[in-house]
Parts: sequence; structure tokens; C-alpha cells
Amino acid sequence: MLGSTSCSKDDDDENENKDGNKDIVVNPTDEEEKKETAKYNFFGAELFSNETFTYGKFEAKMKMAYAPGCISSMFLYYNDSYKGNGEVWNEIDIEVIGKEPNGFQSNIITGKLESKVTTEKVHKIDSPVANDFHIYTVEWTPDYVAWYLDGKEIRRNDASNDTKKQVAALVKPQSLRFNIWSSKSSEWVGTLSQKNIPVTQEIDYIKVYDYNEDGSFTEKWTDEFDSFDSKRWGRGNWQMGNVLERSNNVVVEDGVLKLKLTKELK
Repeated sequence: MLGSTSCSKDDDDENENKDGNKDIVVNPTDEEEKKETAKYNFFGAELFSNETFTYGKFEAKMKMAYAPGCISSMFLYYNDSYKGNGEVWNEIDIEVIGKEPNGFQSNIITGKLESKVTTEKVHKIDSPVANDFHIYTVEWTPDYVAWYLDGKEIRRNDASNDTKKQVAALVKPQSLRFNIWSSKSSEWVGTLSQKNIPVTQEIDYIKVYDYNEDGSFTEKWTDEFDSFDSKRWGRGNWQMGNVLERSNNVVVEDGVLKLKLTKELK
């Protein structure tokens, strides 16, 4: 793990849009902009549950972040997936990617580090995701995985007709995670530009439900973020693509948890 560093005043001086979500930004197009971006270090954020879950319903009211080159997410993840050497990979994703301001990507990742199986789909909505709060939900059961936006089912993978057998392959307990970071894959998310940073993902509340054998769900707990509960949550401090995730980029302000993507001069 890499340690954190302190935040500089440079973030506020160069970008007055402190929530980072009011305007749709565009990819840089000239060499001078690339040179300017190279002058900065970039820092992301990750929130993860200390508890793991096997099946359940997971709901969050969020204003996702958007900027080319960046990912703003909610996902379930088997904590040992990254180890490889025969360890299975289990992951269920909701991701706002930097090439799609008006939508989000759903995905299941199974297999192993060395041979992942994926089923990405992009879902369009009527307005930029960074403009408003929406309720994002994942249901994970032995029989299906389903994604919802504002209570409307967007996608469902049923075990009965799952050609890649991904629902059946989700056999490990998973943590609930949220992060904001920048991928090195410009083909996937676009090109990172310093002029678009900082950006912020905002979480109003998170609800977790237990899965019952009759197929129903029972609310287990709700976190409305009146404060940060360190018994329930951890903060990431590792490298993700172009950014170092650090704990002080996860903050609670006025009843909202914020994940921040920031920059500092090298």
C-alpha cells in the first residue's frame, strides 16, 4: 500500500467549480494540454465496507461524477480477486465512464485475474448523470443479478439463460465499494485532462438488504452519513490507474459522503 499526502491549495485556485459536476467537460485535443496535465499528480478515493456479503440488495442515492478519463462507481467485489494464482474473480459493477456522460455501464466480472469473463453493457439516460442525484440499485441472488435506476429495472442476468454462467460463478462473499479514479485506457474512458479536475462523487445514503430464501429482501442497515462510521467503512490508499487513492479524499460534509478526484503540482 502507498501512503497519503496532504492536499494543496492548487486544487481550489485553478477550478472554481468545487463540486466538479455542473458542466460536461470535453477531451483535450492539443499537445500543450497534454504537457500541462503531465505537471500534476492525481489522487482518487475509495470507500469500502468492512463487512462482506453473500447475496443481497444494495442501494445508494448518488450524484455520480463525470470527466473524460475518469470512472465513478458503485460495485461489489471479492477482496482476494486481485491475487491471481488460481484465485477466482467475483465483481458486479455500476460505472460512469469518461466517454459516456449520459449513462452508466453495468458489468459482471468472473473467471480469474489471468482470464476474466466480462459482460459490459452501457445504459443511456435522458440527462447527464453528474447533474442530479439518482438511486442506483443492485440485486444479487443465487438466481439472478439485476440493476435498477430510480426503481426501474435496467438489466437482468438470469442464471437460467446466462450463457457465460456468470451468476453461478459468483460464489464468494463480496464487499460493497464506491470509488472515483482514472484509467490508463483512453480507449475505454477517454483522456484525462488536468483542466477538468477536481470532480466529486456524492453519496446521500446507502442501504443494504439481506436476501431471504423466499426471494424477498429485508433491510439490514442504512447509512445516511451524519458522520463517518469507521466500524462500517474503510478508505482506500492504493494506486488505481493514473491516480493514488488516499483516505483524505473520502469526506463527510453536511450529511453527504464525498469521493474526490483531485490534483496537485508535482
